[in-house]
Amino acid sequence: MLIPSYIIKDYLSNNFTDYVETSAEFMINSLFISDSKHHLSVNRETGLWQCFKSKESGNFIQLVALTENISYDEASLSIRRKLLGTPELMFSSPSQKPAPKNISGLKDIKEELKNFKELDLSTSQTSSIPENLAKRFVKERALTGQKFYLATSGKYINRIIIPYEFQGELVYFQARQLTFQGMKYLNPTAAEFGVKSSDILFPFNESEDYVVVTEGPIDAITLQDVGVNATSIQGSMLSYSQVEQLRGKNIILSFDNDEAGKLGFQKAVRMLKMKNCKESFKLNPPLKYKDWNEFRQHTTKSEFLKYISSNIVKVDFSYEVTSKLG
Repeated sequence: MLIPSYIIKDYLSNNFTDYVETSAEFMINSLFISDSKHHLSVNRETGLWQCFKSKESGNFIQLVALTENISYDEASLSIRRKLLGTPELMFSSPSQKPAPKNISGLKDIKEELKNFKELDLSTSQTSSIPENLAKRFVKERALTGQKFYLATSGKYINRIIIPYEFQGELVYFQARQLTFQGMKYLNPTAAEFGVKSSDILFPFNESEDYVVVTEGPIDAITLQDVGVNATSIQGSMLSYSQVEQLRGKNIILSFDNDEAGKLGFQKAVRMLKMKNCKESFKLNPPLKYKDWNEFRQHTTKSEFLKYISSNIVKVDFSYEVTSKLG
């Protein structure tokens, strides 16, 4: 897809505070390494880009997809909708055209919701093996402050449903497997629910001046259950849409203790810098535990809160931890 130079300039200037330009190219800090010297170049005429440090390269749509943590087709549609404001784009090949939107998707998902049965955690075992597995899943993780559902039929059958509710209204959900069969999470698509997963945050108390950002809803619920204001993204990659929703908060990044979590943390800090957000902090569970919920299962509430209060560290925008708070 050929994109006018002014469109490229508009996008880069609005999304990268470190943006500079020359007669031939636009320059920004790399998305792939800790960078303050504008190692990523975008050609003014073609939109093709290259990072001189990591050797990554691609076209402008791919750059938008990487920046916003969305698919290629979603990035293409985003450019048309937000920047071009026209119904048609010139695609360089038929294979790059986005698939037509499933206009019946929202109707389909409403039908699926009829298959969700709220779990009654006060009752003992039933004759339904999936229901017993779902109850055990919740109880073993000590998740007390959240409603859960079981999909009894349909696309999400025998999966536990983690609802995202805001002011009593379901705005999204995640469907998690209860066995080791199939994908761990099977989530609604943008066509089905009318919203992209990369736009969604697990509901949190927006009146607080801080929020802890975790990878998944189970960790967010775990923290909320002990009085910590927490939200979650869909995995380890924070999107610009989610950053915009968190703007004005003191953001405490709290990703898992694995390589994906470390990479996600580095990218998130770069995003917060680009968007001129408030101070950024880091908080991770003890290294012996994979996430917050596993840690909570092995400690008391008071020890859990004591660890949190004494292990929040401030992060500067060169991506290094600078000091421990409290």
